[in-house]
Amino acid sequence: MQPALYNLTAFKLARLAARWLPQMCARRLAAMIALRVYDRRPEASAALRENLAALTGCGGAELDALCRANVVNFAGMLSDYFRCAAGHDSEALLGEWRGIEHLKAARERGHGVIVVTAHLGHWELGGLLLARQGLPITVITLEEPESELTRWRDLHRQRAGLKTIAVGPGHAFSFVEIVQTLRRNEIVAMLVDRPYAGTGVPITFCDRPTEFSTAPALLWQHTNAAVIPAFVTGDHAGRYTAFAEPPLDFTRSADAPRDLVRNTQLLASHFENIIRQRPNQWFNFVPIWPSPAAPPATAEPRR
Repeated sequence: MQPALYNLTAFKLARLAARWLPQMCARRLAAMIALRVYDRRPEASAALRENLAALTGCGGAELDALCRANVVNFAGMLSDYFRCAAGHDSEALLGEWRGIEHLKAARERGHGVIVVTAHLGHWELGGLLLARQGLPITVITLEEPESELTRWRDLHRQRAGLKTIAVGPGHAFSFVEIVQTLRRNEIVAMLVDRPYAGTGVPITFCDRPTEFSTAPALLWQHTNAAVIPAFVTGDHAGRYTAFAEPPLDFTRSADAPRDLVRNTQLLASHFENIIRQRPNQWFNFVPIWPSPAAPPATAEPRR
C-alpha cells in the first residue's frame, strides 16, 4: 500500500513521532492513519481482500475483519520500523529468537547464505538483528520511488551495519555483486514472494498459478550457498519472534532450467505453509494472483 504518504517527508515525520512517542501509542496512531488510507484506496483494499481470500478461504464479515487486522498489524510494523530508525534498540522489540544455529552452521560450510523471506511480519527487523550479532549481511532491494528516499533508507541500514545491493532496471551488474558477496561467505537477504518484472517463474501457490522470484534458486546454482527461510513475526504486545529454518533441500540435475522451476516451487510451497499460519501479517496490497485473462502479476516490491 503506497499512497501519497510514501515519500521522504512522511518518513522523516514518522521517525520523529516514533522517537518521542511510547511504542504502543505510536502503534495506535499509525493504525488510525493506516485504516483511513485503506478505506480510501479501493484498489489496495480489493487486492488485499482477494489475496487473503485465496490464502484462507474466508469471505464476508470474517474476511473484512481479517483485512482490517492485517492493516493494523502492517501499521504496527511500520511504526516499529521507524522506532528503530529513530535510534531505539532493535533488540528491545525481540521476544524470542529461534534457529540462528542454522545460519551459523551454514556459514561454516563456506559458500555463503541466502536468507529468503516474504512480506510477512517485520522483515526489516530481521536484518537489523543479524547485523547486531556481527554477521556480515547484505540486503537486496529495489530503488524507492524517490532517489532521496532510497538514500535515506540506505543510510539507515548502513548505520545499523547492513550493506545494500540494488536490483532492477539500471542495475545490470547486481547479480555479479550478489554472487561475489556469497563467495566471500557472507549473508544475502531477499524478499521473494513478489518478484519484479521478468525475474519470476510460474509456480503454484495456494492451488493457484502465480510467480515467485528465481533469484534464490539461480544463485544456489552458481554458488551452492545455503538457502535458509527466515521470518520475524509479531504479537499483540508489540514484540517479535525471529526464526530461521534449516536450509531448503534444492536439487541439481543435468536440466538446469527445470531445476530452477522445481526449486522455486519448493520454496513457494514452504512459504505457503508459513504464511497460512499468519494471514493477518502477510502484507500484500497488490494482486498476487493474476486474473484469468491477465498474465501473472510481477509487481515490484519495496523494501
